[in-house]
Amino acid sequence: MLLKRFIEFNENNENSYILFNGDAILYENPSKSYLFDPNTLYLDNRYKDSRIGIAVKDNVHIYAIQLKDTGIKNISNFDIDQIDLRFMLPQLSHDEFMLVSRAKQILHWYTSNAFCSYCGSKNTFELKEEALVCSCNNIFKYPTISPCIITLVTNKNKILLARNKLFPQGMYSALAGFIEAGETAEEALIREVKEEVNLDVTNIKYFSSQSWPFPSQLMLGFYCECSSGDEPEPDGEEIEEAEWFDINDMPNTPPITSIAGKLIKTYIEDHLQP
Repeated sequence: MLLKRFIEFNENNENSYILFNGDAILYENPSKSYLFDPNTLYLDNRYKDSRIGIAVKDNVHIYAIQLKDTGIKNISNFDIDQIDLRFMLPQLSHDEFMLVSRAKQILHWYTSNAFCSYCGSKNTFELKEEALVCSCNNIFKYPTISPCIITLVTNKNKILLARNKLFPQGMYSALAGFIEAGETAEEALIREVKEEVNLDVTNIKYFSSQSWPFPSQLMLGFYCECSSGDEPEPDGEEIEEAEWFDINDMPNTPPITSIAGKLIKTYIEDHLQP
């Protein structure tokens, strides 16, 4: 699959659309797909002019469109649902996750940078650079990615999991936070763990990364070991609960399609006794 930010549209190509209404992705029930044939849609020129090309797969050009406030009203005769993207992502394969995540992030970049922050004029799209630009300074505006750390704090057969205030009751995950300007990923990890649960950590080891489209984050996953203190102290602002869990007795955790779920699953598999 070729990922690309192209604006030009060619009616002679075979095309597919990914449609969003805010954070919801549209899903066509008859075909059980989030990829729409444009010939089955009724979109006015406002949307046709704002479609953004994001990929080419099997010679099909894939475009993303943000429907804004019109939702799914009168856009197709087919049975269409709106599904919160957070609920859709766990059901997707890796390639599907990458495609949908990219679509959401590129749309966010395009709509949030419609106007120049220096002079207020409307930005234009430069095809060669695949970026937005204004003639007042010719500075290209590329998609912004916010780097974050996510870490699983461990202590032999126990792992520290926390419940963010936005999580439902009974759902726990790894600690996470944004990397501040001037910080390394490791420094951000140490700071976030200290701020959120008042624990010190050591032996930081990189695990893997994942794109996360809420709105445009790159999650850098790590393991680390607790080096001081036994009981976590939730900050009460972001973290409401934090507990040590034995790997044989786990609460509800994120699915393995998320990097948090992969961190937890991999650690448990590596430490369970045969």
